[in-house]
Amino acid sequence: MAYLALYREWRPRRFQDLVGQEHVKRILTNALISNKVAHAYLFSGPRGTGKTTAAKILAKALNCAFRRGEEPCNECDSCQGIDQGQAMDVLEIDAASNRGIDEIRNLRENVKLAATSGEYKVYIIDEVHMLTAEAFNALLKTLEEPPTGVVFIMATTEPHKVPLTILSRVQRFEFHRISPEMIVQRLQEVCDSLDRKIAEEALMVIASKAEGGLRDALSILDQCLLHEGDITLEFVFEILGVVGESFSADLLEAILGEDCGLVLTKLNDAVAKGRDPRQIIRELLEYLRQGLLFGAGGREPMLSPQMKNRLTQQVGQAGIEKILALINVLLKGEGELRAAPNARLSAEMVLVQAVFQMQSFLAEQPAGFLHDKKSQKQNEQKTGEQKLPRPKQMAQEQAGFNKIEQNPMNNESRLDIAAVWPQVLEGVRKKKKSTHAFLLEAHPERIEQDKLVLVFKEGYSFHRDKFEQPENRNIVEEILGQITGIRLSLHNMMENEVVSQSLPGEKKVIDIVGKAKEIFGSDLVVVKKEK
Repeated sequence: MAYLALYREWRPRRFQDLVGQEHVKRILTNALISNKVAHAYLFSGPRGTGKTTAAKILAKALNCAFRRGEEPCNECDSCQGIDQGQAMDVLEIDAASNRGIDEIRNLRENVKLAATSGEYKVYIIDEVHMLTAEAFNALLKTLEEPPTGVVFIMATTEPHKVPLTILSRVQRFEFHRISPEMIVQRLQEVCDSLDRKIAEEALMVIASKAEGGLRDALSILDQCLLHEGDITLEFVFEILGVVGESFSADLLEAILGEDCGLVLTKLNDAVAKGRDPRQIIRELLEYLRQGLLFGAGGREPMLSPQMKNRLTQQVGQAGIEKILALINVLLKGEGELRAAPNARLSAEMVLVQAVFQMQSFLAEQPAGFLHDKKSQKQNEQKTGEQKLPRPKQMAQEQAGFNKIEQNPMNNESRLDIAAVWPQVLEGVRKKKKSTHAFLLEAHPERIEQDKLVLVFKEGYSFHRDKFEQPENRNIVEEILGQITGIRLSLHNMMENEVVSQSLPGEKKVIDIVGKAKEIFGSDLVVVKKEK
């Protein structure tokens, strides 16, 4: 006898055997019991979720000679003929290979013929979205006024491609992805019946890889069962070409530790073992997703107990903000990886960007805002209105300002601004994403009186120039004021300017004049040369 694949051997033969589609089973069985079967159905949903299987069970129930209630007997000639694909009254049509108008015309002619042995003539049209527009139009009239005793059951993975004129004439059932827990339970039943031992972690990996499709899971298990002896987690990794949660946890730990060298080393080791760089990024994303669901919603991670504890520790140490930032970077990179000509290089770039993203997070301090707001407001009130400074006085102040720029950053101001800077970045991102992109290449250097000094990285003068535009500066100053309660103006510099020495006197005076014009306006500033 020819070997029968597991997914065919374990295909459900009754409604009660369908896995994970309770809403479909309930409505179809009620229709059979009350004798209110519709003339056309559309079963839609992901692959491997039971659409064609449910169609065959419904066809058996309609033509079963000894049906009691809603379930077919699976013993009469009609039921066995449908199971074996030999029933004259149940026709399966693959719309992918029979998609033209000629095939639908033949169907319309055959529909007029009555069922030969059963009560109903059932047409199961798989992947119905593949029909041409002309074929759909030819089918439309038959669906609208079908002959007595004819039932159409159409199945598709892409219901949005089915014309609305067809959808309005059928009863639609949406088949959902099957939960990993249900898939694991079903796979364990199969292994128990075959007296084969398999690690529970291995079943969880198979269920995760199947992405909600029980047929895919059974196909993977069928392949794994060819292995002699017990099936281990490592063997399943080899079969599927995956790296596993332990590798993803190590990779995440290296990223959170900002160890770029270790991250690249782990990636290269996995690639050297034949793992796909795209798969590595996908698994890391899934691992982070489990962490996000746990950290944000308290959902129990679908992992082994050991890995569950490790993930919860990592999420607790990193915080949900870092997890979200990493997911954003990896999602963008994963999309680019699909079309990348060099997957390994692209994966390396994505992981390096993830490390840099972690480095851009300034450590949150327990202290509050920039300075004590009350004392600052009191100082501002005491200062009051000031007279316009003379050019000589401005030169002295500018010289002092340049000296301050060369001094190391004040620790207190750095701690204070560090505490709120992530909030400022998030506020700017919500307000204007382009401004947020420019601001990512800068970091707050220090606060001097009412000025916040921003330093842009070397080579990012374009970002600094764009940031100087009023519409960008105003947004940041507004968000900064909302968060801190203090009105601060921005002073932008490049990294090389921070360590640069003061220029000679004449050049310094020119800079002073420029600053005076910025502050007071060019119409109020007059430059006079000394005689």
